[in-house]
Amino acid sequence: MRQLYSKVQTLEDVVHDIFDRGTKPTRQETQSLQDFDLVMQTLAGMASFFEKVETQVLDTGKADIQAATETVTLQKLRDRLREIGSFVAP
Repeated sequence: MRQLYSKVQTLEDVVHDIFDRGTKPTRQETQSLQDFDLVMQTLAGMASFFEKVETQVLDTGKADIQAATETVTLQKLRDRLREIGSFVAP
């Protein structure tokens, strides 16, 4: 979450700079804007994961982290969620 926050802060700064200048974005600024797609994918993956866990808990009374992460398409995020899930008692 801290990395996402940092990316969003950077994106905000880049967008302000571009608007203030009134010119096309530089190559580095374009890269920063493309990072926004990764932020959106990560947030969507996390939302999907938490919705799946919520549904599992409501249906069965327990969470299956492995199954909940199946819909997450970003491998690094999926791995992190599974690692965190291993600390939760079944």
